[in-house]
Amino acid sequence: MKNALFLILKLTITTVLLWMIFREHRFTEEILPHFKAMVDHWPWTLAGLVFVGISIWLSAVRWEILLRGQEQNITSSEVLRVTVVSNFFNITSVGVIGGDAYRVLALMQRPGAKKLPLMVSVMLDHMLGMVGMGILFLSCYAAFSHRLETLGKEAYLILEGFEMFMGGSLVMIFISAVSFTPRLYNWGEKQWPRMLGYQPLKKFATACDALRRDWRGSIMAVLISILIFIFHFLSFHCSIYAVGGEAPLLEVMAAMPIVDTAAGLPISVSGLGVREKTFETLLNALTGLSAGTAVAASLVGWLMSVIWGLIGGLV
Repeated sequence: MKNALFLILKLTITTVLLWMIFREHRFTEEILPHFKAMVDHWPWTLAGLVFVGISIWLSAVRWEILLRGQEQNITSSEVLRVTVVSNFFNITSVGVIGGDAYRVLALMQRPGAKKLPLMVSVMLDHMLGMVGMGILFLSCYAAFSHRLETLGKEAYLILEGFEMFMGGSLVMIFISAVSFTPRLYNWGEKQWPRMLGYQPLKKFATACDALRRDWRGSIMAVLISILIFIFHFLSFHCSIYAVGGEAPLLEVMAAMPIVDTAAGLPISVSGLGVREKTFETLLNALTGLSAGTAVAASLVGWLMSVIWGLIGGLV
């Protein structure tokens, strides 16, 4: 019952947000013409679809590295197949948990597969993805930080706040990774034997310590994470040109981590409405992109991922 009410609430919020955005920017007059412009700018749409595909392939490569760190030797083709199919569940379920659940359940069918290592590999996949996003955002942010005072107050506060959020997240991830090391965990177990002496928790910490044991793989996973987000954000950069707009790449790269994070909040279906409003606000402040163009580009960028999700459904 609670799940049903939660889904109804998310559907309601999504509908209201889209209705407000389409009403504010007059959908038929300011947004719809940009979709028609895609006919003339089809190479940009095709390029965006290719970039989304590359980001999905790189996601499979990163996950395969983390699976090897958990001593789960699974072929590259199988990891890629499961990753592609998981995108279908990401777009058809209430949130990304559907795709993650599929990844674990699909590999659990293989002989010798263990549930805990598979679940930890997915968790570490998200953790190192956050590290990659943080490095990319902070690098882009530093590149044009001298221009922050020229931005509107709303965009300035969003960027400043997200900088603190990303910095804090990277620190917390580092502390978490260090806490998994045997020496520190054993010290903690002596201090709090009842809690940290709990065997399932000890097994979980040992599995997470793969970040340290396979440090080369962890570094490679972070580098791949940066590439994943570069190609993912490039798809939205292409969507801007596909609908007839223009925007500098650096500013798009700086805005997209905030847009993606906002869209990932569990308040709307697939981030619809939240993504469009955040994209519109930041791109208008950073590049002067018109509201109608920004909303259309955001929807096209999302639809590119939907297309790959449908391909996963066919697979």
